[in-house]
Amino acid sequence: MQTKTPTFEFQLHIETQQYLAKSCRWLSVLSFILTFVIFVSIVINNPDKDIVFTSLSLTPITLISLFGLIHNFALSENLQVNNYKRFYAFIFALVLCWVLVCNLFLFQALSAQTTVESLIHLILISFVVALFPSRGLLIVPVLIIGAYLVIARVFFFSIDLFIPVIKMLSFFAVIISGQQVVEKWFRKAVFKDVENQRLVSELNQLALTDSLTKLSNRRHFDSMLNKEIQHSERTGLPLSIILMDIDYFKKLNDYLGHQRGDECLVELAKLLTKQIKRPRDVCARYGGEEFIVLLPETDLSGAIDVANNIKIQLSQMAFKHPDSLASEFVTLSQGVVQWHSGMTLERLVKHADDKLYEVKDSSRNNIAH
Repeated sequence: MQTKTPTFEFQLHIETQQYLAKSCRWLSVLSFILTFVIFVSIVINNPDKDIVFTSLSLTPITLISLFGLIHNFALSENLQVNNYKRFYAFIFALVLCWVLVCNLFLFQALSAQTTVESLIHLILISFVVALFPSRGLLIVPVLIIGAYLVIARVFFFSIDLFIPVIKMLSFFAVIISGQQVVEKWFRKAVFKDVENQRLVSELNQLALTDSLTKLSNRRHFDSMLNKEIQHSERTGLPLSIILMDIDYFKKLNDYLGHQRGDECLVELAKLLTKQIKRPRDVCARYGGEEFIVLLPETDLSGAIDVANNIKIQLSQMAFKHPDSLASEFVTLSQGVVQWHSGMTLERLVKHADDKLYEVKDSSRNNIAH
């Protein structure tokens, strides 16, 4: 019944994956809209231009945008491995397609300097916002598009090399510094979320677990038993429980002390945990020295076998009980019952309790069914 809280690194990876997956789809939407606007703008403002050439030039960015819209980047990846290959491949392809689009503008009209620079700035800002959780992934479009802008300013706009390079380096430095700041915020947010999950998990464990034995407590057991009764009602499959009580436990506490009594409870809990291994089986501390076992899809015969195994394993453990009237070692009295259709939780547990007291009143260290 233990629920594991994800580690910070694992949760950070999950959150980064989810953010980048959404970002890639968002960039695809933006690219598709911009492509449509560019196509309409070219057709309206330059009706004499070759529409076929324009359409073919915009085809790559259109296709990669459609791919990003329909592709689920969050699936088919081992989330325990920091592997962002699919994001790198998509972003690299998207950047190259935007470089082709900018070239389309420049080759159609050298007067498109303002349009190209505005488009590149918009794309750069979009990539920065979309990819900030991964510095390596962020650097790819910034370097490629920044370098392209430098080349365009030098060869197409006839600007000296010095100024474009300084602008690009300054912009790159600002982007990296900003990314570091935002990444710290992102990591703190994830860390806070992990801590909240851990606290909630611990509170749930405290509410459902016996603090001494670490087994389920009575509240959790009753909840699980109710669910299994409903399941058996629907399916007709058998269901059994074993209610057990440590023989002369009060004498053990009085003779050896409460610390030794607590050790006995803990050791018995470990024994039960080893014996009851199926995922839906539940072991619980039901009272002071009472334990109870839930065995779904198990008939009376199977439950008796489990009870006998517990009895044998306990005898092999040989936990000393100097003041027991049943044995020199700690023993159990066990009541085993099978659920029948229409039987409520209260009736089932009461039936097991009656069987348990049959053993306690007669022989101890035995099983009644």
